[in-house]
Amino acid sequence: MNVVVIIPTYNERDTIVELLDSLREVTASNKRYTISFLVVDDTSPDGTATLVSGYAKRHKNVFLLSGKKEGLGKALLRGMHYAIEKLHANIIAQIDADLSHDPKVFPKFLDKLNKGADFVVGSRYIPGGSIPDNWAPYRKVYSVVGNSFVRFGLGFPQVHDWTGGYRVFAKKYFDLANDELSKYRGYVFQIALLHKSILNGANVGEVPIHFTDRRFGHSKIAPAEYIRNVFEYVITKRFYSLVAGTFGKFAVVGTVGFIINTIALEVFVGLGFHPATASAFGAELAIVSNFLFNNSWTFRHRKITGLKRIGKFFQFNMTSLGALLIQSGTVAFGVWVAGRDSYRYYYVIGVGLGLLWNYTMYKKVIWKKQ
Repeated sequence: MNVVVIIPTYNERDTIVELLDSLREVTASNKRYTISFLVVDDTSPDGTATLVSGYAKRHKNVFLLSGKKEGLGKALLRGMHYAIEKLHANIIAQIDADLSHDPKVFPKFLDKLNKGADFVVGSRYIPGGSIPDNWAPYRKVYSVVGNSFVRFGLGFPQVHDWTGGYRVFAKKYFDLANDELSKYRGYVFQIALLHKSILNGANVGEVPIHFTDRRFGHSKIAPAEYIRNVFEYVITKRFYSLVAGTFGKFAVVGTVGFIINTIALEVFVGLGFHPATASAFGAELAIVSNFLFNNSWTFRHRKITGLKRIGKFFQFNMTSLGALLIQSGTVAFGVWVAGRDSYRYYYVIGVGLGLLWNYTMYKKVIWKKQ
């Protein structure tokens, strides 16, 4: 198995040799993997590439790939293509060149792979991990809150560190995400690759790391741009997952049910029924429609078949009874408080409250994950 460790650099002359020496030392006793180190330099004006070029001549498992400065994401993408196409990588690793990541921890990442993980991230936010003690309070808050926004915003809280660049993963996850990754230039590339890997079924493992401040140079992050890009990515992907996922389909089915319910309401009120009774009749017709469409479309990955549909339809009616009572009760309350002419306004309120009830019950009870 070929492991290629990608090290993106821009003005890292002061640390790159120390990092390469440490990485080669901690992996020297490895017998399971063939490990290479690929320095991806963005034409550093401090001569990083020249230094690495000389180093590579003395060490056959060190390689240099130079290119124009286009941001971290583009550098990593360029390095990953080279690692796969030229160095025949089965496994890709990343580590920062400024010694913020302890190279001595690297073997623990490989251990996680050996134990079944196929995407391993270095985490500052699990027991045994940390961020620098000497960071100002605002910077600590920025780090923790920013990472939490990504973690919970994307809906995968089981992974604790999304923004770090110390990681190891199987080549196939890059292959699966490759077509979409080219749009990300900066640090959001890290988030996008991990997110898409999880969506593609990656088994994520975490290794605690102590993140330290760089000793030389300065950070390459542009805070305003980084915050904007992360916010845009998380909000966009979360919205898409809701619209394209079960909730979006549930909303479409619910809209059809709402139309059926509304037509029935107006028809029965026109026939002389009390609005609360008419609302209940319409709700039951919508329930039948909702069951059929949700079973065949929204939750088709958990589709109920055969005779189970009879029992589940009865259960569906019972759980939907909550929404029916909420809707009819809201209409009855509105008519009592504001008069018969107000029934349409309270009907809409009741439908909205019932929608939240139904989605929760359908997902957790009727089409619950086995």
